[in-house]
Amino acid sequence: MKQLLQFADNKTYFGVDIYRYGVKVDDLKKLPFFDIFTDYHGDKLYLTNAEEDYIPLIDWEGFCFDYVMHGNYRNIG
Repeated sequence: MKQLLQFADNKTYFGVDIYRYGVKVDDLKKLPFFDIFTDYHGDKLYLTNAEEDYIPLIDWEGFCFDYVMHGNYRNIG
C-alpha cells in the first residue's frame, strides 16, 4: 500500500503529470475511468488558460484516494 501513495516528481495518481494549475483534462481523458471522474467532479471548478483546461490537484487527488482506497467514489454534489 505504501508504494501506491508514493509518486515520482511532478506526478500524481496513475502517473498523471502535475502542472502549475493542476492536472490537464486531456491527460485524464486517456484514463479508462474518466467518465467516473466526470460524474464525481460534476459542476466543480475547471481552471483554464488560453489553450487548455485543468482540474485542481486537490479535486483529482481526492477522487483518486476514494477510488483507490475504497474501490469506488462518493458523489459530493
